[in-house]
Amino acid sequence: MKINFIGIGAQKCASTWIHRVLSDHPEVVIYPGKEIDFFSVYYDRGYQWYEKQLGEPGKVTVAGEVSTSYFADSDSPERVFHYNPDMRIILSLRDPIERAFSNHLHEVRLQHMTGQNLTFEAGLENNPMYLLQSRYSLHLARWLTVFPISQILVLFQEDIRDDAIRQSQKLYQFLGISDTHHSEFLKEKINVSQRTKYPHIERLARTAGRLGRALGANHLVEKVKKNNWVRHFRQYNEVNLRHIVPVMHLSTKKQLEEMLAEDVLELSRQLGRTELPWPIWQIVKSQFRE
Repeated sequence: MKINFIGIGAQKCASTWIHRVLSDHPEVVIYPGKEIDFFSVYYDRGYQWYEKQLGEPGKVTVAGEVSTSYFADSDSPERVFHYNPDMRIILSLRDPIERAFSNHLHEVRLQHMTGQNLTFEAGLENNPMYLLQSRYSLHLARWLTVFPISQILVLFQEDIRDDAIRQSQKLYQFLGISDTHHSEFLKEKINVSQRTKYPHIERLARTAGRLGRALGANHLVEKVKKNNWVRHFRQYNEVNLRHIVPVMHLSTKKQLEEMLAEDVLELSRQLGRTELPWPIWQIVKSQFRE
């Protein structure tokens, strides 16, 4: 079965939620570990390798995967089109400034950025991708050169937060599957910005979880995660990174608003929307009205 849908990101924009609410839908087969990164990183392995990653699809309506590296990758749109010109594409976005800050927390959690100065401002200086990943219209333009907007579903993390059921229905309807399914992951908070006190224990638990899902034991993995002893230990092992990383300077926020204003305006044009659910949108409207 040819893979017929992909989630492309953007990074830190609810892509894990999308993966989860599709993972337990009876009409869907989805790569259990997210992030195959075939079209961006492993394209040289060929279509056969790619399709084998999903295993046996069985009698399902749709088959797909979620890899957030695709959205900003310059080669992925044409590669996806050559593989399947009818591909349905799921793009999730959030306030671009909040996305950049969440990106920084993620890099600190992974210890890609360490030391005494863990401020967001230091992260911006250290990692150009924080800002580049938030230039949504720049990346969406590449996808729109090869795919019509009718094949791209855009979801907003803010809408998912406010009405997860409605957004899951939009997702299911876009893929042509039953929208009456009520995923057990609908209200689950995903990728909360945490760092562990004992990372080796967390790595072992994640490895065991990935192995269990790969073996088709999703239900058992989730049951173990919900065990009271396991939950209490994981909570004890977590440190909220927002208690470690200082809040963004107001001057930095204002600077980013100015830098991203035109990109946000162009995004609204690409999507044919007169409103976007972000604080920066109100600033953009007032700036371009003057």
